[in-house]
Amino acid sequence: MTHSSIRMKSHAKWILSGEHSVVRGGKAIAFPLRNYTNSITFDKNTDFSIVTDHESLKKTIFSLLKRASKFLKIPLEKISGRIGVTSNIPLKAGLGSSAAICANIANLFRHCGLCDDAAQLARHLEDKFHQKSSGLDIAVAIENKPVIFEKNKIVEFLKPKFWPHFVLSYSGEKSLTSNCAEIVGKVFLKDENFARELDKQMDLASNLCEDAMKTANFDELKEGVSLSNEVFQRWGLSTPSTSLHIKKLLSGGAAAAKPIGSGLGGYILSLWRENPTEFFNDFSRPYILIAR
Repeated sequence: MTHSSIRMKSHAKWILSGEHSVVRGGKAIAFPLRNYTNSITFDKNTDFSIVTDHESLKKTIFSLLKRASKFLKIPLEKISGRIGVTSNIPLKAGLGSSAAICANIANLFRHCGLCDDAAQLARHLEDKFHQKSSGLDIAVAIENKPVIFEKNKIVEFLKPKFWPHFVLSYSGEKSLTSNCAEIVGKVFLKDENFARELDKQMDLASNLCEDAMKTANFDELKEGVSLSNEVFQRWGLSTPSTSLHIKKLLSGGAAAAKPIGSGLGGYILSLWRENPTEFFNDFSRPYILIAR
């Protein structure tokens, strides 16, 4: 990399509790997943170009650049140089691939002196993928720290008192956040009181998980994760495949399990009292043992 080049890197994320309700100001707890990253290199001493391994990603990057320049009311030509993008974050899996790239694009504009508030710009960019970004995924991508997020902002950087055995395992189905958000929206249209009660239940799950992580209370953490999973089910965000996947995890010894991200597929979070490596050695789908 030359002296005129810069590199920006954002990590994937996983959510312990608070999905969907966080959009309406509810509490959510999320962590960076540092094994998975999106990286952008920018060399301003060349003609404009976007270099990636995937043509679809190149189109996404260009679309986000245009969206950012329109939001900032500046000509796209202000970003002049070679943009190289690499990512190993699985797409449509609940791991925050869109937030990572949006955070990097926003940081690129900030580095070029075109943006003062990268978080605000990144959140606007993520609206393209999520209809309405809660800002949670963006917060984790930019800060690279565990966060407690509520009322559209970080209220605290979480410092866990213990680290139990967390595993992410792939359900076998891809998931689009916009589709899941639409389903939750229909629940509100059909029965707003019921929908708001589900938001309260998800808030309770987040409170349980927060207290558990701060006091090293495994049983309370199990209760919070289980309650979060129940809310996903009542929202209608479980599929036969994800339900079977969770059932397999629980029968294999997991204390609790739930979808992460938006639901309807993607990765599933499971909580274990003992090291589950032996169970997952015979697992046919990708899995991630989450390190602290």
